[in-house]
Amino acid sequence: MNTMSVQNKQGNSKSVFNKDRLQTSYLALASLLIANSFPGFVAQAHAVTSFERLSSLLAATPEGGWVKASTNFYSDAWPTGADGVQLASVQFPGSIVRAWSSFAWDPADGKLMLWGGGHANYAGNEMYVWDGATGAWGRGSLPSKTDMDGMVIGGTAPQSAHTYDNNIYLPVNDMFLTFGGAAIRTGGNFQTMEDATIRRAGPYLWDPAKADPNKVGGSNDSGWNPDNAAQNGNMWIDRHDNWTGSEPSGYINSTTAYATENGQDVVYLTADRNSSGFPSLYRYTLGDVRNGGQDKWEQVGVTVNSVGSQSTGTIDTENNLYIKTALVTGSYTSDLTIWDLDKANAADPRSNPDIGINLVKEDGSDFVMTRAFGIDYDKANNQILLWDGKGDGGTVWSASVITDEAGNIGSNTTWTVIEHESSTLDHPHGNFATGVLGKWHYDESLGAFIALDELASAGGGAWDASIWLYKPTTVVPEPETYALMLAGLGLIGWVARRRSREDR
Repeated sequence: MNTMSVQNKQGNSKSVFNKDRLQTSYLALASLLIANSFPGFVAQAHAVTSFERLSSLLAATPEGGWVKASTNFYSDAWPTGADGVQLASVQFPGSIVRAWSSFAWDPADGKLMLWGGGHANYAGNEMYVWDGATGAWGRGSLPSKTDMDGMVIGGTAPQSAHTYDNNIYLPVNDMFLTFGGAAIRTGGNFQTMEDATIRRAGPYLWDPAKADPNKVGGSNDSGWNPDNAAQNGNMWIDRHDNWTGSEPSGYINSTTAYATENGQDVVYLTADRNSSGFPSLYRYTLGDVRNGGQDKWEQVGVTVNSVGSQSTGTIDTENNLYIKTALVTGSYTSDLTIWDLDKANAADPRSNPDIGINLVKEDGSDFVMTRAFGIDYDKANNQILLWDGKGDGGTVWSASVITDEAGNIGSNTTWTVIEHESSTLDHPHGNFATGVLGKWHYDESLGAFIALDELASAGGGAWDASIWLYKPTTVVPEPETYALMLAGLGLIGWVARRRSREDR
């Protein structure tokens, strides 16, 4: 990681460029190179990354190329057997991927958590977990039992929902978080039954430490067999009564991105009433969940200069910017919407309006953003990468983030976007029905992107939603940085030669 955490002028933690950590990163890279020639360095090289399997796949993949990381079919994890099969047998779990969906990525354990369904597509609220260490799809819970209106019996787990870009992992609390979006039947916010009255519910947290493929996510009465106490998972937590402030009115077409601030999990989120296309920016700070901590909602920005519905978002941690895809329509021509998080203002959100960015191709022609794209920030190269997920693998596009010396967007609001043709014959099939949305995430340790492919028939009644890794093209360092890298490599070479002489 080439950034360090400091307190910015608002008192929030911010990542900034750090040459010492950059040198450390290059020394680690050099150690890997030297380890191929000096067996005594092997143990040290292994300590560089915990994702040995995924790293080995990427090592054999050229820059700008794809490699498939999943080893079984998504449908291999679908519910079977006596408990939980009733729902899955009459509906189609594949809709969790196909219907406006997203996943959360746990970078510490290398696991992908997929949850969704919703509205008129699928009522099952089971969790799916893909393990990067084995490449296998598994199930984290069984689906809850619901009534005819789609309400979860007992109310101890969330209704299924379209999740757009609204699923996210919280590393401090080690929890999965979903805001939902379009819940089953109603197409609106999460609801639950309490004392014979329907009330709004959520956001919901899911505890991966309690994952069990043979238990329901809620309590025992939400299972298909209420007499089977062993089916009780108690994996979900409804945060409805555990926050202060004012939450957004709804989460349809919302976007999310994660930050750690002052040692707490923070989610920045865009949301608006009735999907108007002019969302506000919110900051949702979570407390220590397992010890009764309370959460906090704050509105910290508004949209006036761009428009966007069915978007995706990311945070540029180098410059502390929230970057969201926009929608070109009418007089609104911006392809990206940006907020400076240093200017996030809960006391006066209107003092922090959005900044619109226009994207142009290398030949100067206009690039038109659509609802199909996923977006995330490549920390190693200080660039955003967009994936449209269209037919035959789709196209990856990159754009460097342009700021002035102070890290502000400044007057340059036209960025050049570069098209990257795949350098490998293998690639996802793409052809997403509802867009990539939250199925495209960057992993800093790997220096690569995790992508969930669109659902596809695998024949013989099997269905696949494969996991792919994309290895971005390295941005050539500035001369000073390049010299630093060479110096680091030279130092490692000197240490290796000295050790070789001493061993004679």
